[in-house]
Amino acid sequence: MNSFGFSQERALSASKYVQLFLKNHAFTDAQISTVVRLRPSILLSRPEKTLLPKLVFLQSIGVSGLDIPRIICRSPNILCRSLKNQIIPAFNLLQDLLHSNENIVFAVNRFPELLVTNLENKVAPNLEILREAGVTESGIGYCLKHMPRLLARLPEHLKESVERVKQIGFNPQTTMFLQAVKVMAATALRSWDRKMEVYKRCGWSEEEVLTAFRGQPHCMLASESKIIRVVDLLVHKMGCHISELAKNPLLILLSLNKTIAPRCSVYNVLRMKGLVRKNLSLAKCLTCPEKFFLERFVQRYKEEAPELLELYQEKMQLSK
Repeated sequence: MNSFGFSQERALSASKYVQLFLKNHAFTDAQISTVVRLRPSILLSRPEKTLLPKLVFLQSIGVSGLDIPRIICRSPNILCRSLKNQIIPAFNLLQDLLHSNENIVFAVNRFPELLVTNLENKVAPNLEILREAGVTESGIGYCLKHMPRLLARLPEHLKESVERVKQIGFNPQTTMFLQAVKVMAATALRSWDRKMEVYKRCGWSEEEVLTAFRGQPHCMLASESKIIRVVDLLVHKMGCHISELAKNPLLILLSLNKTIAPRCSVYNVLRMKGLVRKNLSLAKCLTCPEKFFLERFVQRYKEEAPELLELYQEKMQLSK
């Protein structure tokens, strides 16, 4: 009524018709509400003529019936754009780059806007920027499949991020280079400088921060409070050296309550009882898979330290 000046009667009629159509195609009430709220013009559609062909097309390329509503909710533009002039040409271009429907569906699930983005004007120039930087064709495919949102950025912004990452010393022929570009593109220069200062206040040198970034780029996406709390626990309370943190930046990304604190409790008991060598890597203890941790650091010492399992479970329960 507010968007198109419909009378209440006409608005109800249009809404019920579209709602019934979408319900018949596995949309929940919440999903229907989201789609109509984001694109009220859908209420003007003739569902069988304009909406159905797009749903059928998505299904024909391999999108599951349950994933279709989720994709439409994230990009209702798909229902508003031309199937012939936009969606199919975009699919054909993606097919040239990704070579299989399975890969295309994977990418579209990650970033549904791919199907309604002007790929030739935006994505193609970004692909060329990556090629000029030394990214291989397999790397291009990896980026398009796993990081499609990155390629929808303005080319000048992507180029700037690529140059900054190259200056730090990443090899453009590795996927880590692409991960770093993704993080850099998502981090404004001011935010980067602020994170750098946080690490420095925690005792890191600039080179140690860059070492960590080279090993795990996402360490620069951690919140300032998370960085401070993890460093405080591991360095000041557990005695971990900053250089070890810099070499194992995954530690910054681990859950403080669900992983770091419970495992540190077990580690402290083992050290106090002399059950493990003094130079045992705390990083290895914290980053190993859950099954390995339980077998190697808890169940292995059930006779010497029977309280370990209960202690660990108690700490895990507290985290919940």
